[in-house]
Amino acid sequence: MRTSKIAATLGGLAALVLALGVVPGRAEDEAPKDPTRGQWDSFLDPLRDAEDEYVTGGQKWIEDNTGIHVSAAFQKGFTYDFGKPKQGTALTYDGFEYHDSPSIDAAQIKLTRPSQGWFIPGFGVTLDFGKIARRIKSDWSGDGAVTRGDIFETNNFDAEEAYLTWAVPEDSPYLKGLSVKGGKFATLLGYEVIEPWLNFTNSRSLLYTFAIPVTNTGVLVSYPITDKISVSAGPVAGWDQVASNNNGWTGMGNVTWTATDQVTLAANGIYGPSQTNNIKNKRGVVDLIATYKPLDELTLNLNYDWGHENGAAIGGGSATWQGIAATANYAFTDRFSAAVRGEWFQDANGARTGTNHNSVYEGTFDMKYLLTQHLYAQMEFRFDKSNHDVFLADGNSQVKGNHGLVGANLTYVFN
Repeated sequence: MRTSKIAATLGGLAALVLALGVVPGRAEDEAPKDPTRGQWDSFLDPLRDAEDEYVTGGQKWIEDNTGIHVSAAFQKGFTYDFGKPKQGTALTYDGFEYHDSPSIDAAQIKLTRPSQGWFIPGFGVTLDFGKIARRIKSDWSGDGAVTRGDIFETNNFDAEEAYLTWAVPEDSPYLKGLSVKGGKFATLLGYEVIEPWLNFTNSRSLLYTFAIPVTNTGVLVSYPITDKISVSAGPVAGWDQVASNNNGWTGMGNVTWTATDQVTLAANGIYGPSQTNNIKNKRGVVDLIATYKPLDELTLNLNYDWGHENGAAIGGGSATWQGIAATANYAFTDRFSAAVRGEWFQDANGARTGTNHNSVYEGTFDMKYLLTQHLYAQMEFRFDKSNHDVFLADGNSQVKGNHGLVGANLTYVFN
């Protein structure tokens, strides 16, 4: 049954590509610069021509005629886990990595359209397929858990985002730039995002896995106070909830300051009840992000999280967690880049990892190479170490205090 679902998903993606292929292509003078042309692998130029003519050109034709921007991506990789978990078992600390699994890692179709005038809303829909969908599952039913039998919660499909948007028209004399988003959307918190092709590293950080939510459902209002400072805020239904599990509401907000062309600072926060049938105990996180580009080729990022929740500690009482992650990415050429990430995460009371006084360190090294403008190959090395034996090993029959993996993937994406 699972194989047939995967086949149907691939068939749907193929149909989309074919549909894009029957429409007129992008005019030559409109084509963006392709860094992969005119180099040693010019024998791939027919593939690049097909991408420009059918994929990118078809994408532009759809947007010109409907106002809908279509993007899609597909990733398949192989991960060797030195802990040797049994038959594709997901290790908690690996974010989205699976040992020697034949399943699709990630496939995505995304449709967006901005609002028009005063009365026609815009929308965004992001559909995920494969293992990535299972790992970002939200609680759709409001029972407080991703449980078997609930719709969207037990298969390799998830509606990552489904929202309506509205923005004050450009010709308005007041509040230009004000926008409202309502529905399900990716969280404001964190430097990394769900899509691996939008991150510098393929696996997710410990902060992304444990410190913050993945998606939120609710309403956000955004406004650029100046050309350098913007804010967003609104009520949401807790962490990774579509329906509330406690009839309470959580507040979430963001302030971003683009200090210079090289420096961007952001502060995010979320606070409210997240425990099932309990609005008394509150969960809150402060999320701070600094991005620095001293060179066009180099991007440096620093992300710090601090979280607290009443009644969430092992054995009762309040719980705190914190962590810091530093990432550097350097583009050696237009086609080849490398990234390194180092981080520390502390779960003082076991609320996030299930292990009391747990401190985990992690180091990751990635290399990425563009084969065409839309297709890249990537390799990753990762090592995690904890002060407790928390990593599964030898078919889940043993645990140990450290863990390593090596992975490689091919990813095709057009945005």
